[in-house]
Amino acid sequence: MRIALAQIGARLGDFDGICSRVEQQVYLAQDAGADLLCVPAPLMCGVTPGALVDYPNYEHDLLRALDRLAAVCDAAGVACIVPAVLSLEVGQLFEAFLLRRGRVVPLRLTMIRHQEGVPVSPWSPPVFDIAGTRIAVTFDAQRDLASLPGGCDLLLHFPVNGLDVTDCDSAAAASLPAGQMTERVARAGIWMACMAPIGGYDDAVYTGGSYVLDDGGRVVALAPCFEESLLVQDVVRGVPCEAVEDRKIPRFDRGTWMWNGLRLHLRDSVAAQCAGRVLVALDGGLASSLLACLAVDALGSRSVIALHVEHDGAPDGTAQEFHALRSRLAREVASHLHIRMVERVAPDIRPLLDGDEPGNPGISVPSSQARVDALMMEDVAQIEHAMPLSALTKTDYALRPRVGARANVATLAPFGDVYLTSLEWLARARNRTSAVLPEELLGLNAVAGDMATVLRDAVCQLGADGDIADRALSSLLTLDPSQIDGALEAHVDRNAVLDDLPLFASDPESAALILMIVRSGEASRRLLPSCPIVSSRSFVERAWPSMLGWSDMGRHGQERLRAADLADAEFHRLEKRGAARAERARGEIMDMLADLLGITPEQRRELMGEEGLERMGEQLKDAEQSVREALGRMASEGLGPEAFGLGSQDGDAGAYGRAGFFSLN
Repeated sequence: MRIALAQIGARLGDFDGICSRVEQQVYLAQDAGADLLCVPAPLMCGVTPGALVDYPNYEHDLLRALDRLAAVCDAAGVACIVPAVLSLEVGQLFEAFLLRRGRVVPLRLTMIRHQEGVPVSPWSPPVFDIAGTRIAVTFDAQRDLASLPGGCDLLLHFPVNGLDVTDCDSAAAASLPAGQMTERVARAGIWMACMAPIGGYDDAVYTGGSYVLDDGGRVVALAPCFEESLLVQDVVRGVPCEAVEDRKIPRFDRGTWMWNGLRLHLRDSVAAQCAGRVLVALDGGLASSLLACLAVDALGSRSVIALHVEHDGAPDGTAQEFHALRSRLAREVASHLHIRMVERVAPDIRPLLDGDEPGNPGISVPSSQARVDALMMEDVAQIEHAMPLSALTKTDYALRPRVGARANVATLAPFGDVYLTSLEWLARARNRTSAVLPEELLGLNAVAGDMATVLRDAVCQLGADGDIADRALSSLLTLDPSQIDGALEAHVDRNAVLDDLPLFASDPESAALILMIVRSGEASRRLLPSCPIVSSRSFVERAWPSMLGWSDMGRHGQERLRAADLADAEFHRLEKRGAARAERARGEIMDMLADLLGITPEQRRELMGEEGLERMGEQLKDAEQSVREALGRMASEGLGPEAFGLGSQDGDAGAYGRAGFFSLN
């Protein structure tokens, strides 16, 4: 059997476009002599379609598109597996549609219907045969690999989880050098084909890298990462074939995978918005400059426009020097990237506003000025027919969402799931390809300057007055940017509590303040632009109630209270109580037997021991056997219980006016 893996991407729900692309792959697979073609899991509807799958006409159009593909596959003599999300009574799950002989077969639903008499989990891998090869389909190879039905020759794995730069297993082929998947496949003794998606689907990011492992766990076929391709491989059990050289298997590099993943997502997002160009507000800072680089890498320099806004009315000479430096850096970046820059001048509107500035200018936020900049960006975007992008980072999302929400006109923030300190090594990695960023933006000083601005805005949005605000800002400004992002990463990405933050041991007050700021911005965070997910836990996945009044202030050395511990304690209490009751009942029974049989207290204590109870059990078994033998003899001699004065066979009272023992028991 020959299998083909179509590593392609398309816009969600564009059934005509998707069908055209899959038809091309069908004919390519036919030319390559393939028996089965596979397409990625998110291709039809993504991985989180939500309530869309409950919409009747959506399912209707999906099945019509699959019926069209089934006719094409039948004419080409190639079967095809197309995953899609369906709505079932047990919830939403990925279905694997088999297109063969002109029919559309939902494998999981068919399996459930066929085995209605026997409970079958809808998450069990369905199994089918193609060209004499028995194939199982899974969306979670880690879970299903060790429990596949017997006789399977090939496991088809359709990954659904997007890129997580903290986990190399999310990078498909780049995870193979770690050896975990290859060892598990070798132990299972079957072939495995991984159909890795590529591109951006809503919030998810995929980087490609499909592969095929033989039944010895060796890599025998490999698709490139970060580009589309068609991978074809023969699957023959027990027949050795040539393996891919180790040097050709990609090694996971966090910076490379993050940058290229964000690039692919930005490219597909712009295409989905039908926007030919994007607009980046270049302010001379690290985040906006790196965003311009990412946009050029994804779309080309002709599709990127930069907007730089000058501000009048700088309060002092230091501020004027700072703005002059930022303007020079912005122009330098635009020149190096060969992008057109639109320059505007924003007037100082503070004299027009009454009470816009808080009393302490050291922690003030020019929110009104940010709104003016946003209006200018929106105006230029409309004139240029460009999609505006935001340079907000995950640090901004965490600490100053209110400021970002007020100035938000963008639909996408490519760095919204990347912490500010991570941009520093991303910028260095990007500059190794071509030196487009000025040296002033590559050092830790650039990160520290941007972090200071973030912290001033963060303290201001708390609404604290006077000395409290000064104390909070002073405390945070003494921290290194890596300490702040480290605390945020532990809290947001790993769900760490205050007591477990790396910053808590050295500065518990600042750690508690950071968590309070994160909690206070929950409502504003929902107004920020969407962002691609490249971490283990984004703010979309980490959402808390927006009206929450509780903030983590630590346990103050107390042991953590858990409901599971209370349940365990109650279970042990009931168990101990039951054991005590059983012991008391056993003692009462032994007292009664001792009185009836004339057993001394010493003999009773001996019987109550473990050896005595074991010996009594053996004696009871012997007595039971003797009774059975006696009843057998009575039956053979035609005698009933009444012959021994034990009551009549009908259960009437015996000679002593009491019911017989055997009639009652």
